[in-house]
Amino acid sequence: MRRAAEIETTMDPLPDRLPLVIGVTGHRNLRDQDVPTLEREVAAIIAGLRHDYLHGDSEAPIIVLSSLAEGADRLVARVALAHGARLIAPMPMPIEEYRRDFEPGLNAGNAVEFDALLAQAIAAPVLPFTPDNSLAAVRVDAAKRGQQYRAAGLFIAQHANVLVALWDGNGAAMAPGGTAEVVAFKRRGIPLDIAGSARASLDASEIGPVIHVITPRRKETSAAQEVSVRPWGRAVIRRHHGGLPQRALRAAGVFIATVLGRDVADKRETLPDDERRELEAWETFAALTALTRTFNRDAAQLTLPPRPDRAGPSLDALFGFAPPSPIDSNALMQTAMERAPRWCRMYAIADALAQRWQTQFGRDWLHLYACALLAFLCFAFFSNVGTLSNLLLILYVLGFLGIFVVVVRAHVGQHQGRFLDYRALAEALRVAVYWRILGIARPGGEIADPVLPAMHGTITDAYPIKQPSELAWVKIALRVLELVDLGDRPSEPGRLDAAGHAAARHGWVRGQYAYFRTRGYRLKRSADVITAHGLVLAASAPFVIVPIVLAFTSPAPVGAESALRTMLLIASGLLPGIGSIMNEYSERLALGARARQYDRMRMLFERACDLVPERLDEGNAALTRAIYLELGQEAMRESAEWVSTYRQRPIQPPK
Repeated sequence: MRRAAEIETTMDPLPDRLPLVIGVTGHRNLRDQDVPTLEREVAAIIAGLRHDYLHGDSEAPIIVLSSLAEGADRLVARVALAHGARLIAPMPMPIEEYRRDFEPGLNAGNAVEFDALLAQAIAAPVLPFTPDNSLAAVRVDAAKRGQQYRAAGLFIAQHANVLVALWDGNGAAMAPGGTAEVVAFKRRGIPLDIAGSARASLDASEIGPVIHVITPRRKETSAAQEVSVRPWGRAVIRRHHGGLPQRALRAAGVFIATVLGRDVADKRETLPDDERRELEAWETFAALTALTRTFNRDAAQLTLPPRPDRAGPSLDALFGFAPPSPIDSNALMQTAMERAPRWCRMYAIADALAQRWQTQFGRDWLHLYACALLAFLCFAFFSNVGTLSNLLLILYVLGFLGIFVVVVRAHVGQHQGRFLDYRALAEALRVAVYWRILGIARPGGEIADPVLPAMHGTITDAYPIKQPSELAWVKIALRVLELVDLGDRPSEPGRLDAAGHAAARHGWVRGQYAYFRTRGYRLKRSADVITAHGLVLAASAPFVIVPIVLAFTSPAPVGAESALRTMLLIASGLLPGIGSIMNEYSERLALGARARQYDRMRMLFERACDLVPERLDEGNAALTRAIYLELGQEAMRESAEWVSTYRQRPIQPPK
């Protein structure tokens, strides 16, 4: 029997997209008469998820996480594979040892079915032994064996976007790694005494929705008598919020109450805790799945003919070194594509999309303030010039209509949200690429959780948790990519060697230092220029124009002098307004704040340039690795904090 990493598959490789991950847990001792019904219900669930949350998007693959224990695990795996899903089978212990639980016994096809499904898995990672556990211990101690099943349950709960539980609902007996415990992990998070890590428990990114298929067991004491499916997904939301008309009416009522300054009671606060958590889990799942669906759709459009490849330049820029550089960028790109092929491709996609939507977001603000300036000018001339008054009034109205159209279009299209989400993902993937090259981001890495299985994820664990809920999508995307990466088989895993060190030192550290230094200066220069122009325009009215106007007040101006006086009066009102618009434009784009943030990053990477040695040897390897580790964590933290702050500046009409 070959190890999981050696199992071959004839399936096509996963596309460079973010998948929907379905976890599986359930009873082993299913009743034979229930199997056909359960298969139909599971097929309906997969079809429902694909329809309701992926909207039939063929770009988003579906991955099923199943440990392939007999019963529920295998049933869901069979059905999912038949419906086009991919299978990843986390093994709670070495495969040969795990197979002892499926010796023929009463069922001659037990082990055969296990091997057949395992052969179809794109990956079957063997989870490391938990602390104080070993192969010898799990062979003789049922409690130690249970710890490994719990580790598999934790892995599934942490990586699944949604959990399908074929369970009778009996939560009284919480056996380690049992269905009830895995469901509790997904619904309420991993308890501190099990996680053994305050950070992991506070993060609780594993919390999500559970689809409960009520499933009887082959025992008289089973808590269920027949198969049924509890309401899930949209049905849960409709049960609490009603259909679309009811939600629209409630939204209108909330808006009116807000205008009147009245408080509106949140219905969630009146729900029992379990119902409130279930509702919130499905609402969050819908929002996060929508982001994944949008990303996959945008990624597919990058390569639509006849458009040029927009992701290629982003990949080239990732390895564009600051001169002078002794490193051949083509050679480094080849090394990176060998060690982290998917991470490189996903970075290129995310960066290209971030640049696209950043450009669109900048255009939105430019168009917004252009319309505001048009409306302001038309109103000023309408108030002071009698001729063409009707045309000016029409243009004034059109200016405000333009503001409304720009704001609505930007909000509906989520231009700012796409820019920020994709930029946050791209910056995290930049760190991931170089960590892969350096050998940091792999199972057993230095920052893997000390209690939970080391394969639980290195890059994901390093991503900060002090962020708004919207950025949870970035962390979930990283976790999904780490999971998908288990199915990839790069020719050589990343490791800290001279080539990787040279690549990171010149491509990442020196490259980022040069970027932040240049870009920060440009942003600061732009902010200073706009601010200076705004001050000049604001000061020109009282100190330049008003004295000129006073010169024409005695005697009463007539003819050309009267027209000049009128124009000067208009200018005295216009110039401060234009200056104010320019200053607000700079403030809304946070040019000064971004320049300061870039300057902080410049200093960080400049210090790293001084600390990272030019040559790697045994004496400095450990400290060099620690610097790269801390630098990556700080870069992701700074990026997440900046994106979180920038979200507080949504596009809106000028004030």
